[in-house]
Amino acid sequence: MYDLIVIGAGPSGISAAVEARRAELTKILVLEKGPAHSQMVRTYYKPGKRVDARYAGQEAICFGLLCLKDGDRESYLGLMDAVIDQYQIPIEFNTEVWSVTPQLSGGFIVKTSQKNLETKCVLVAIGKMGKPNQPDYPIPTSLRRGPQILFGINSRPIQGEKILVVGGGDSAAEYADILSRDNAVTLSYRKLEFSKANPLNRKILEDLIAVGKVRALLGSNVTAVEEHSDKARVVFAEPEFEPEIFDSILYALGGVSPVEFLRGAGAETNERGEAVVGPNYETSVPGFYVAGDLLGKENGGGSIIAGFNSAAEATRDLLKKYFDKSLEPEIVSLDHLRF
Repeated sequence: MYDLIVIGAGPSGISAAVEARRAELTKILVLEKGPAHSQMVRTYYKPGKRVDARYAGQEAICFGLLCLKDGDRESYLGLMDAVIDQYQIPIEFNTEVWSVTPQLSGGFIVKTSQKNLETKCVLVAIGKMGKPNQPDYPIPTSLRRGPQILFGINSRPIQGEKILVVGGGDSAAEYADILSRDNAVTLSYRKLEFSKANPLNRKILEDLIAVGKVRALLGSNVTAVEEHSDKARVVFAEPEFEPEIFDSILYALGGVSPVEFLRGAGAETNERGEAVVGPNYETSVPGFYVAGDLLGKENGGGSIIAGFNSAAEATRDLLKKYFDKSLEPEIVSLDHLRF
């Protein structure tokens, strides 16, 4: 049972963990789907690219322990390395979070690609770039806007349906396992074996297929999806797979939509897919906080220092509200940086 699970090891996630450590909260864990911290900077910043403290003209004053001087990609990554080491931040890398589910008795179940975790509070600090991969064929607008086309298992309740899961990695295996309990599941995968799924998911999926709980169309490629009354007609490239009608199609092609992730936890979002939060970044779900990019640019999304600040403020709020621990803001100017 954790006190706090932080999802994302970017600026906001590391800042939240540091503030929790400052309050001597020991049962914390940071979950990161990539192989290292600061994946956005590593992926989209070339070596030597500038990292400015004053992003888009925003005031560079920090309200937590972490702050930033003007530097470059390497100095920023070095700063994060030093902070993680100094505060002994526990991070599980290569761990994708599938869902966050509030419990009636309080707290949350955080379902990951490896296991389920229980925690009192959750702080989401992921970017807006994590969107689901799209199929390479057009889907009629009427279907895409309706309930038939899904890119996340938490998009809506799925029960008693004939559903097609498209994909063959860990997401597809996980989806097929969950859905097979209450639905007729068919899985379409372009390869002849589930080489992308981890050994545990592969075994679960193969066992489901063996006992007839999941029907597998291996070596199949969907080329078109057509509207058929209020259902979806699926056309395959291979002649051995005839066109078939499904109640819905769930795509598991990689990537997680932050919007669906938040909504799946019961959190309110606006029309831009940004989290609707209170003054201290708590969502409509008690104990469920959001910091960083998902707050939108009006609240400082995109700025590293704004990410530091929103996470620090959110963490101080949850510490006081749920653990009776008070932390005063440590206001730091660029002229008096600790880091």
